[in-house]
Amino acid sequence: MQQITISGTLVSDVESCTDKNSRPYMRFEVKCADPDITGRVQFTLYHCTCYLSNLENIKRGDQVFLTGKLTAKLTLGRDGKPYMNLNIMVYQATDGYKIEERKNIKK
Repeated sequence: MQQITISGTLVSDVESCTDKNSRPYMRFEVKCADPDITGRVQFTLYHCTCYLSNLENIKRGDQVFLTGKLTAKLTLGRDGKPYMNLNIMVYQATDGYKIEERKNIKK
């Protein structure tokens, strides 16, 4: 099995859901920053699904560290342009800095 490990920032608040077997899970999006060869920062967006229960308190802007199974699918947008849809089924997750903590550090 192949795994991916990322550290990033939550783009959206966690959405609580229930699967067809009545099991609770969470959905959220994480963006990861990566400077390219010219020094400009490029962002990669991941759609995450998580059955773990240790991330209920994370909010938009918080830092997370995730490990899971990556699936990638090339799809066409409404404008007909192709884009890569990246999904992670999260197996391990740890929260990092909260957005409030980072605001206090910058002051």
